[in-house]
Amino acid sequence: MRYLLCLLLLVSLAGCSDGDDLHEYVARVRAKPLAPIEPLPQIHPFEAMPFSPAKSRSPFSVPRPEGMFPQTLGKRRDCVQPDPSRKKDELEQFSLDNMTMRGTMEGGGRRWALIHTPTGVVHRVGVGRYMGLNQGRVLRVDANGVELQEWIADGKGCWVTRAARLGMPATQ
Repeated sequence: MRYLLCLLLLVSLAGCSDGDDLHEYVARVRAKPLAPIEPLPQIHPFEAMPFSPAKSRSPFSVPRPEGMFPQTLGKRRDCVQPDPSRKKDELEQFSLDNMTMRGTMEGGGRRWALIHTPTGVVHRVGVGRYMGLNQGRVLRVDANGVELQEWIADGKGCWVTRAARLGMPATQ
């Protein structure tokens, strides 16, 4: 057993060297030319903007999100407006981001999308129904998703329409 320990000690000491490889590597790294330092970015001077309380909103009030201007709904007649007297649909209380499409159903020559809401209820939605926070009207239902037309307030009393889509989630 003693011979085995001596042999093991001799083999482990033979693995130690004087570090010539390390000295060579350090010399090679130091011999490489240094990379140039990138110049500092140009700093533009700050330009103060004058504040006129009569023209601007107070900087201490919380800004209102775009599209939440019920006081402008139906006020102007020279631009496109959504119908302010239309009764809200049940699915207009949820954001499109919070709803998921679970599938489609067909019957009687119509196709419906099955929409799952954050409350856990699945609704049957067809063309002409409304959903989402921006008065989105369903234009088309297919196996891949639901196409909508939403109304977005421009903040000046007028409204513009935009296309939106609630797609079928990718299967994993």
